[in-house]
Parts: sequence; structure tokens; C-alpha cells
Amino acid sequence: MDSFQKIILNKRYKSSSLTADIPIAQYTKMKRFLLLLLVLSLISPTLMAQQSRLLSLSDYTYDYINRMQKRGKMLDLNPTQLPYSYGEVKASLAGLSENRLTAHEKVWVDLIKDRVNYSEAGVKKSMGVELNVATRLSDTKRQNVLNPLNNNVYVYPYPSLTGYMEKDNFVGQIHVRHDFYYDQEPDGLDAGRRLYNRSEDSYVGYNGEGVRFLLGRFQHQWGRYGEASSVISTNALAFDQLNIGLKGKYFSFNSVLGELDGLSNNGTFTGRSVGADAKDRYVAMHRINWEPSRYFGMSFFETVVYSGYNSGFSLKYANPLLVFGFVTDNKPKNDENNLMLGGMMWGHHQNFSFNGQLLLDDLEHTNNVGEPITFTFLSSFNYAMSNPAIDLNLEFEAVAYQTYNTDQAEGRYLYLGRGIATQNNDYMKLKLYPDIYLDQYAQGLKVSPYVSWYAQGEQVINQEFNRRNPDGSVIDVILSGQEEETIRGGVHVLYQPISEVWFELDSGYNSLSNKNHIAGLSESRWVTIARVGVRLALYGD
Repeated sequence: MDSFQKIILNKRYKSSSLTADIPIAQYTKMKRFLLLLLVLSLISPTLMAQQSRLLSLSDYTYDYINRMQKRGKMLDLNPTQLPYSYGEVKASLAGLSENRLTAHEKVWVDLIKDRVNYSEAGVKKSMGVELNVATRLSDTKRQNVLNPLNNNVYVYPYPSLTGYMEKDNFVGQIHVRHDFYYDQEPDGLDAGRRLYNRSEDSYVGYNGEGVRFLLGRFQHQWGRYGEASSVISTNALAFDQLNIGLKGKYFSFNSVLGELDGLSNNGTFTGRSVGADAKDRYVAMHRINWEPSRYFGMSFFETVVYSGYNSGFSLKYANPLLVFGFVTDNKPKNDENNLMLGGMMWGHHQNFSFNGQLLLDDLEHTNNVGEPITFTFLSSFNYAMSNPAIDLNLEFEAVAYQTYNTDQAEGRYLYLGRGIATQNNDYMKLKLYPDIYLDQYAQGLKVSPYVSWYAQGEQVINQEFNRRNPDGSVIDVILSGQEEETIRGGVHVLYQPISEVWFELDSGYNSLSNKNHIAGLSESRWVTIARVGVRLALYGD
């Protein structure tokens, strides 16, 4: 055993050794005890029962799960369909072979176990209260390092309080978040007018083995953690929804029927759709997954925004196995809609992972000959090294000029001004970076130097739909007009010595050309965003 392994094992919450310095008689008793636990786990269905509570997508635990998945482990959890329940994470942890983990992986697994209250005896914590105290510090008002706004110092505290209770596979959770950024965000609408508070991860429902039925607010990520998604991502705030899922051995599906913000009676997005002419807006999406092995998966997905003066809960779109593409324009057609469809694929082979997504929008306009198809294409490639522990990563994003937009404002793929998938359209982005894990020096430390290239066309996601240029020519399918171009070199740091404490830093230098889409106008500046937080929790049975 090398010195690094000794350091790591000394820091772990539990020793991985069962036999060192243990008398034979005590070892025999231990084996009998473990055998008893095995028998109990077989005869008691509640001992390792699924815990229904969802692991919030704001939790850094997903970073450690993602690292394991890039190394071919914990792939029974679909890497492109988040969030996971606590029970799903625990079941995946139970399937790991401890003696096949590297020293770094043992540290990550222990951090995951500590966060989800993992117990090999299967003991559940059926209720609890958590208080997160956290804040952001930045020199940009917009919390996006590639598209900063202003150059002042900003402090955005965001504490939250969560309480939950579980009974068998039923769960109820209430969550209140206080965030100054609700009021100050330059792109989205103010979502927390009452004391800057908003209920985010609050829901009630049933989340059993292979079955999910939840009603409430929580975020989704249909894509790898930390990467972009073409369908639904953490870019948007959590919206009210009915969530239905069913999972089998090779096939599964997930359906979301959500209520968005409406269009006010003056035809604008204000977050308050009141009045006789206001239009209510809803989104329905579903995906069907095929996973022939734990190392490969494919998905087909559809999403539709529908709206109208009398729109409401739709039986048509609530059906999780209805193929939207065959019915959205058929009679009866009671609501306006914006339909998008596509597919995604992910795989892993010998520490090499890939993810690809293609979304198609505006496939054909018979009355507008020559209009290009709009699309979103996302991909990522990762190679995980074990010694030294480094991940090599490449991400690419391309979103066409009018994707997520329609000629009717109510059809835009937005919630309170935030893109449900990506915040912008008409852009391309390339990012190259290694993730360097330094647990041997400081447990939970990751350093990721990176280089990003970002080009933004003149179209924006929330503007009047333009099919043609002023001279009548067809608009470029992507990077329309005079594009802005940003090259950024920076470093991302995540430090989480224990699961209850975290520090994140993203600092780098931006070189911007053609600022505000004006040829020759340039700007260079440092952009830094930091987050720090601590969690206090009390759990009970």
C-alpha cells in the first residue's frame, strides 16, 4: 500500500479492512453477524426499501456520482436522467465492490454515503430537517462567466430550509429558499417577491422500485451533470409539475406535465397572467429509454408547449405514452403549441464516455419555403484516468438561430424568463478541460483548468420571431448576423472536505471581440464567481 492510500484510508469514515488486528473469535462473530444481516435483508422488504426522497440537483453529491460513472461504476443510474432518489443512489452503492475501488474512488464513495445516510444494515432516516447556509460572491451581476454583466462586486446569499417525511415509499417534502438573485437576475423574472423567498424542492408522492409518481416542484437534468441539455436542465427554476416514471430491465419512460408562467393580457411576459385576454401556458415532455446494457443507452424524447385563453390540465398531454408528433396538429386542436422532438445517446467503454443529443424544431413550414430547420446539437467526450486521477473532457454545443422560439410569444421555451433547456439560442460553444483530483493533498479537492470558445449570433431566445433578413434573404441557420466571440481561459475549483461543507470557485480571463455585435469593438476582463456553504441537519426514524 502506498503512502497516498494510507492517507486516504485514515481519512475515511469507515475502515475497509475486516481482518486487520481482529481476533479469530471476534472475526467469527462478525461473519455470523454479517450473515444474519444478509438473511434479514432477504426476508424484510423494507430493510433496503427505496427511499422516495429526491437528491436535489443543487447538491454537489452528483459531481462524485458523475466521476464514478465516467469510470464505469454506478451506471445502473442513467447518467442523462436526473434527479435520482436517495433509494436509487443507495441501491447503486450497495452494488459496488469495495476491493475494486481506487483510493480516490473510496473517498468519493464515502462522501456519497455520508450525504445519503447510507447504512449497510439498510436503516432508513424517515424524517429530517436540513438548513443550508450559502452565498455567491462575484464581479458580474449575471451569474454566467462567459456572458458577464457589469463589473461590480455582488453578494447573493441563498440559504434554504428543508423538511421531509417518508413512510414506506411515500414521501412529502417542503423546501423554502431565500435568494437575493431572484430579484437581481438580469434575464429572468423576479420569482421571489415575498421576502425573496420561493418554494423550490417541494413535492409529495410515491417513489418505489421502478415506479415514480410525484406532484410538486423540483428540477430535472436530461443530460450529464454539469453539462447542457437540449430538453430540460437546471437552467430553469423548478416549476409545478406532475411527474410519472416507470422503469423495467431494459426499457423505461418518464413523463412531465408542468405549468409555466402565462402571457399577460397585454401580450408580454410579466409573471402575472391575469385579465380576460391572458393566456395560460403548459409544457408536456416525455422520454422513452432503451438500455440494452449498463454501458449503453438511447432515448427518444418529445416536448411541447401548449397554451390558450382556456388552457388547463390536458388529458391528451398527460398520457405518458402518447406520441406527441402524431397528435399535436390533428383535430381536435384546442391549444396553440410548439412541438420539438429528438433523441440522445450515451455510452461507456474502457474509461471512455460519450454523450450526444439532437433536438429538432420547426421541421417544415410549407408556407415559408426556404426556411432552414432549427436544431440543438450537444455532445461531450470524457476519458477517465486512474493513476494519476484525471478526467479529460471535451464539450460542444450548437443551438440554431430560432430554436426554442416561435412566431407566437406564448410558445417560447421559457419559464419566468429562464430557458427550460438552454438560456440562449443562435450560439456555438466549445470547452476543453481536465478534472484533476487532489484527494491525496486535501480530501474532496478538484482543480479544473479550462479553455472555452463561445460565439453568439444576433438572435435571442425571447424576441420577435424572424424568418427573413430585412433584405428578404434567409437568416443564417446559426450564428446569424455579426456574431460576438469570447475566448476564456480559467480555472474551476471544487473543495468539499466533508459532505456538509463546500467551496466552489470559477475564475478566468475573457477576451471578447465584436462586443454587442459591433465589428471591431473588443473588451477584455477577469470574471470570477465563488460559492461557499454549509449544511446543518437533524435526522430521525
